[in-house]
Amino acid sequence: MRMKTTVAALLLILPTLAAAQQKKIYLDPKDSFSAYFSSALQKKSVPVTVTTDAAQAEYAVKFQGKDSNGSVIQGIASAMNEGWWNSGAFNEVSMSIIDVKSKDVTFSYTCKKYNQYSGQDSRMATSVAECLAKHWKSNLH
Repeated sequence: MRMKTTVAALLLILPTLAAAQQKKIYLDPKDSFSAYFSSALQKKSVPVTVTTDAAQAEYAVKFQGKDSNGSVIQGIASAMNEGWWNSGAFNEVSMSIIDVKSKDVTFSYTCKKYNQYSGQDSRMATSVAECLAKHWKSNLH
């Protein structure tokens, strides 16, 4: 009977211990990319807790992005020369994970995704966010 009680107690405590061991990261709610990244962290099951209160966080996430809408002329030229449409549109985001106490950059990565079609900005942002989340997850200790 004692064994069942111990197992039952462990099953109740383990989720709490796992949550307590997760890194708490700050995402700036004013950064429009933060929403995409927060969603990607959940989708990729990255073991972190997101907070919008910088004082509560162990790590801060900084993003720098650039993008291009491409051009119709480049799309036509690529279709004629290569046989497929490539307007040159892309979305690129560099991410740095910063330890808030030491100010050390503990991880950084850049993802760049190309878009063959126009009007899919949110799809590209989602793809880039998932790329960043996946690579960060594989490097978490």
